[in-house]
Parts: sequence; structure tokens; C-alpha cells
Amino acid sequence: MDVTSLPAALPPGRIVESYGRSGRLVWMSDRKLWDAHEWWRRLYADRERTGLYPVLLEYTVDWHELNVGGEVPVDAAEYFRDAWEPQSWPSFPAWPGLAAPAATGAEPGACAAEAAAAVVREDRARYIALVQAGRGADVPVALNWTGMGNHMDKDELSGVLRSWEDRFGARLVGLGHADVYLSAAIPPKDLHQAHVLAGEHYLACPDWFHNNFDDWESTYPEELMTARQWRFWWD
Repeated sequence: MDVTSLPAALPPGRIVESYGRSGRLVWMSDRKLWDAHEWWRRLYADRERTGLYPVLLEYTVDWHELNVGGEVPVDAAEYFRDAWEPQSWPSFPAWPGLAAPAATGAEPGACAAEAAAAVVREDRARYIALVQAGRGADVPVALNWTGMGNHMDKDELSGVLRSWEDRFGARLVGLGHADVYLSAAIPPKDLHQAHVLAGEHYLACPDWFHNNFDDWESTYPEELMTARQWRFWWD
């Protein structure tokens, strides 16, 4: 893929890295955009044609050298099973398996557009980037994003995000310095499964819970039954 794949009439921006046919193309806007969510929505709708996935960014320098290839994402079930400890999920005496989604939900693209608008409205991320990636879950790998610190690596994060995409219609809409912003179109199947999903969120990002909840087990699962936006933050 090369620069000819870029959509026409983009805002002022630049190619950050391009490794030719075997590498990745990454384009970023030169400045913050007040209508970044509108750009995100239009570019998301065109992603299958271009092969470029849009992502809102808080900063344009939050990664190391971009990857030429692409690692194989870690299987989410293996990650959660290996990370589980009894004190992590007090509700369950043993690892309960992956959380099950409801049979139906909202349209993922519409939920993603709403989440992107919220991220921009709250002034959390206003740069727009286009990343050569087949799905949003693979963007952290493509950007070599390290905002999750020492808690998990980008291959593990990509595997977890892929699983949430497949089960809950989750879509990546933005990245901060240490934040991930997702939409979620399909809720958990029931409150029990919401507790299981809350455990997955905890194992992926315990910092978020330690800084935002005194008793996350009693409140967060109920929120997941209706929430269409998920945010994660690592210290």
C-alpha cells in the first residue's frame, strides 16, 4: 500500500511512516480538528475501500518506531485464563470463561460514531490518523502503542480487543497517552455475564478500577448492561 491509497481532500497532514508494499502506511493530521469526529465517521465508512482505519489521537508522538510487519495477536481466552487469580474476580471461585453477549444489539458503526463524537466533545482526542490495519483492534500493534505500560504488551491488547470486537461489537475510536476509547454495540447477555465481562475489563486494565471504584463489583457490571462507551486508562 502506498500514498495513492489515501482518500482525497483530507485536512492538512503528513505521512508519518511508509514501508512500501510490505509495510504499513500511517497518515496523521497536522493539527487538532474541531470536527475530528466527522472526519472519523467519514473515514470509517470508507475503510474497506482504502484499507485504512481511522483513529482519534490525543497526541501524535505516543509510540516508538513503527512496525514493519505485524505480530500475531494473543488469544484472549488464554490471556484471561493465565491472568486470572482468585482475588481478581471475587465473584467466581474459578475462571468462568469468556463473557457471553446478548443475542442482539445496536449497529456497531453507529455506536462507534457516537463514541467518537463524545471523545471529541470532551476534548480527549482531536487529531485524526489513518492506519493501515484491517480492523481497529490491530491499530495498537500497527502504531507500536505503549500506553498500557508494563501491564500488558500490544499483542495481548490487540488479542483482547479483537475478542471484544467479535463478541460485543466493540470498535476502537481513539487513543490517548495512556487511554483507549471504545464503543460497544452489544451488551452482555445478562447481569451474570456482565460480572464476567467486568472481570475481563479488570484483568485488562486494573488501574482504571483502582482509581475510579471503591466497590467495582457491585456497580460496574450494572453499567455494562447499558454502556455504549468503554474507556480504559493505565497508570
